[in-house]
Amino acid sequence: MFLCRSPVVANEFWTDLNQAAGAGVKLNMEIASGIAQKSGCPFVPSPNLKPIDFVAGQLAITDGKIKGWAAPQLYIMYVNRPGN
Repeated sequence: MFLCRSPVVANEFWTDLNQAAGAGVKLNMEIASGIAQKSGCPFVPSPNLKPIDFVAGQLAITDGKIKGWAAPQLYIMYVNRPGN
């Protein structure tokens, strides 16, 4: 899951993903990674991420080692990913 450094950046990342999809871009991991890199939101490959706070419409998420911010919609996609 991509985690951002603040709620504002997480919102910008989510907005950029939606704008790309709205422009007809078929989103995949490579495209999402490029958008995340522009926003400074690294990918955190943890199977144990849980929300711990909600600020400005965004979730603070941690696995106990790393903490970041993401749109609730991204967290929903994370918990509903195949194989989970």
